[in-house]
Amino acid sequence: MILILLVLPLFTMGQSGELCRIQVIKGDTTFTSLLPEITINGKPRSNAKYRRYHNSMTRLEYNVRKAYPYALLVARKVDEINAKIATMPSNKDRERWLDEEYKKLFKEFKAPLMKLTYTQGRILVKLIDRETSTRAYTHIKNFRSGFNAVFWQSIALMFGNNLKATYDPLGEDAEIEAIVVRINSAEK
Repeated sequence: MILILLVLPLFTMGQSGELCRIQVIKGDTTFTSLLPEITINGKPRSNAKYRRYHNSMTRLEYNVRKAYPYALLVARKVDEINAKIATMPSNKDRERWLDEEYKKLFKEFKAPLMKLTYTQGRILVKLIDRETSTRAYTHIKNFRSGFNAVFWQSIALMFGNNLKATYDPLGEDAEIEAIVVRINSAEK
């Protein structure tokens, strides 16, 4: 009889009449009960929709993988140019050196960059903003001139691009960000 009185407070009746176990842990009373097993059936996905989405993500990853190395190169070159310019004493020396550097870079990268598709070019502009925290338009304006920046911006607009495009890793560019993070984690 005493045993029943000691064990009885450890159990109580649940809402549906089943026994629930009571536990007191550090002054908190909790009720535990076994729940019946349930089966959840998900909504069947449309194979056509999934295939289109998968194909678009595969294509986006391909395009990001083509453009991302150039964005990294741009970031490195911008840092080198800024460091070199900071050590030059006069504006005339800076302009002369920038003109020479521009000609070398244009000669070296014109052909590979011309092979990029329109989509890869759009992605490259966004990735340049991601890597340098500055828009491509601003880089052109700072290193060449405002006229050059306007010229290249108008050319870009004619082809459906925008050198003033910003990178939004939490918004419209979240998929690109996920791909870039995946690329960076694979390299380490």
